[in-house]
Amino acid sequence: MSLAIGFIVLVIFLSILIFYGILVLRDFSKVVGDVEEVVARIHKTIVEPLRAVDYLIEKARPYVESIIESKLKSKKK
Repeated sequence: MSLAIGFIVLVIFLSILIFYGILVLRDFSKVVGDVEEVVARIHKTIVEPLRAVDYLIEKARPYVESIIESKLKSKKK
C-alpha cells in the first residue's frame, strides 16, 4: 500500500515538474522571439547603413586615390 502511495506522489510530482517545464519553455520561446526582433532591428539600423557606406567608399576610392596621386605628382615637380 505504501508503495502505491509513493508511486502516486511520484507521478504527481513528475506531472507538476512537466507542467513547469512547459511554462519555462514557453517563456523561453517568447524571449527568443524578442531577441530575434531586436537582432532584426539592429541589422536594419546598423548593418545595412554600414554596407551602404562601405559600397560608397569602395566606389569613391579610385577617384580619391587618383586625386591624391595627381597632387603628389604635382608636388614632386
